[in-house]
Amino acid sequence: MVAKQQEVVDRLRSPDCFTRLKAVREIKNQIIGNKNRKLSYIKLEAVPRVVELLQENADAFLLVQSAATVGSFAYGLEDGFRAVVASGGVQHLLHAVSSQDDTVVEAALRALKLVWQSSGATPPHQLDGLNLERLISLLSASSTRTSEVATQVLAQYCQCANMEVLARLAQEPNVASALMQLLLSQNGGQEAAVTALALLTSSSVSMAAQCTVHPHWQHSLLSLLKHSKPAGRLAACVCLRNICLTPDIQDKIGATTVETLHRAMLPVLLKLLHMPNVLDTAPQVLTDLLQQSPAMQKAANDSDAVSSLTTLLHHEQTWHNRPRFKDGVLRALAILCKNHGDARMNFMERASIGQVARALDDADLQVRAAACACIQSLSGSMKCLRHIPMAELMPPMLRLLLQTEPELQHSALKALSNLVLDTASAKDSVAQSAGLPAMVQMVGTPDDERRCSAMWALANLIHGASPAVCDAVMAALPWSQFLPLLQDDNSCVQDKSFMFMRNLAAGRSAAECVKQWSHGSAVPALVARMQKAAKRTGMP
Repeated sequence: MVAKQQEVVDRLRSPDCFTRLKAVREIKNQIIGNKNRKLSYIKLEAVPRVVELLQENADAFLLVQSAATVGSFAYGLEDGFRAVVASGGVQHLLHAVSSQDDTVVEAALRALKLVWQSSGATPPHQLDGLNLERLISLLSASSTRTSEVATQVLAQYCQCANMEVLARLAQEPNVASALMQLLLSQNGGQEAAVTALALLTSSSVSMAAQCTVHPHWQHSLLSLLKHSKPAGRLAACVCLRNICLTPDIQDKIGATTVETLHRAMLPVLLKLLHMPNVLDTAPQVLTDLLQQSPAMQKAANDSDAVSSLTTLLHHEQTWHNRPRFKDGVLRALAILCKNHGDARMNFMERASIGQVARALDDADLQVRAAACACIQSLSGSMKCLRHIPMAELMPPMLRLLLQTEPELQHSALKALSNLVLDTASAKDSVAQSAGLPAMVQMVGTPDDERRCSAMWALANLIHGASPAVCDAVMAALPWSQFLPLLQDDNSCVQDKSFMFMRNLAAGRSAAECVKQWSHGSAVPALVARMQKAAKRTGMP
């Protein structure tokens, strides 16, 4: 078998064009769907020889077969992909795209699509200069097939390009108009066009704004919300989301139109939550939609979105190895429950708090932060707070305070601030753990928002607390560290510091312990602070 294959490879360099054509076609037919034969030909160095054929000024039949064979080598096999890239196959395919023969152009485009489908996260060759101009021009080719494949190549390239590359691509003239025009087509180019637009508008606000210049952009994107494939419907939602996030969009199309677009997207996104092939993105887009519009939060709750999302929480096999999905579901729940009591109670009645508690220990940082946001929203209601199992929640919450990521610490701090407000067991857990020194340490951070949150959490901790908890807090936060907070440049920190003093004094049978803690300086410090505030406001 190997000898026979070697003989075929040798014929690729025959001086006779027909012999070379027959050899490359034979290799192509043998390797399609057969990884073992593909590997065998790679070992015989067939790839660089086939790539050499792309460099010839050969007839169209040979170039078409060579391009198809290069694409077949790259697709579905990492060794084949590496061999094509190492042999300069991508550059030669891009060169073939500039051919005057439509069949060669189409074959080169199809091969490039296969190469980029196999390339993983990074494109093996950047599109720039004349190559990029040529590809963009082909989006509007007179041949429907060529236009369709060119659009698919661009979409595939966008899917494996990083944000910087996408942002540069979005600045190219005619990209937005060509892709928007393709949305009106009824072939495979339509789905590829909306996929490319979703990625490009996500990387560039100006690209999203350019889409609104097209006269039929609303009709085109709203029609795609009914696309037969979930990926197509999701891509349309992403485009609409990005357009609705552009500056001054309400001035351009009106607030009523923006809300109409939101309402069209909502039921589509709620259904997409249960589509396996879009699980990683659909919850994130839903979260963005809910953040944009309080009206959509109410509409989502009226549509029983909390029930749908909590159902997903209970199917933990869906979560496995899908951090973006988990993050999106938890953040959507956090938004829906934050200001809606019915949504909070719906969540609690479905006994979903255990899944959120487990998410606090997730390997992914963003998932842990999203779980904190969810708990913060649920614990914002005294009615729900009484039903939260503190024994299950407090240990992982306190562990998060000890982690090194500032944003995660802050998320945990805001959730704990609610949990400790009116629950004795939560107060005891903090006072007896390393979480208390961590809170005190965050009071000294230069970040105003975190410093305010830390002071707020400490003030809530001692609200109605037992003498033991108050003593622990005063021991962890010396007066010398607390006094500057009463005079902090940030008004929020000042307010929470006064709240802390009020709660501390109200929580004792007498003020003697506060006096001892401050070495007799508490009252003079408060009087001086109030006098300073009176002078600033012009009060007598």
